[in-house]
Amino acid sequence: YVEHAFTGKQGKNSEMHSYNGFEFVKSEGSWYTEWQRDNSTINLRFQYAPWEVENITVKGSVDNRFKRWPAVFITYDPEDNVGDNTKYLALAAADTATFLSSPIFERNVFGACTKNITNDCADKPIITCSTNTSVVYLKISSETGILLDGNCVTFQGKGENLRKTTQKAIYQWLGIIRK
Repeated sequence: YVEHAFTGKQGKNSEMHSYNGFEFVKSEGSWYTEWQRDNSTINLRFQYAPWEVENITVKGSVDNRFKRWPAVFITYDPEDNVGDNTKYLALAAADTATFLSSPIFERNVFGACTKNITNDCADKPIITCSTNTSVVYLKISSETGILLDGNCVTFQGKGENLRKTTQKAIYQWLGIIRK
């Protein structure tokens, strides 16, 4: 998340920690830090601190198809969109979309489904990892991790772990987590 006011977040109940040269302040349940791009300072807000997500496994690599296209499709399997999964799919999608469409990455982000079997997917494009475009696939799974495969990044997990995978990726894209 891109925030506009980092200063003033430090109250008497806030925590402060350093991580890889970045100062993090916890306030009102979120972690805040500042990130530099050229001569601009961008204030960021995260649900999880980098040390809370750094051990999530990342396997594989992306290629130029993921890196160069101006559009990214965030897709999910509509059969996963039931019960508690709905909340975590929505949070993971929002975290990822907000960040990729921010002034930091300036990507056009579109919602999609892996198949057209529900009303929610009737008006969305059908996108899978085999579609020749940049894809972020949100997958409900008992295994937590990030899978990079050419044009596709898969964030997988269940409950809060799904959201943690998206935040690990964002930290890596920013260079805050370097492993």
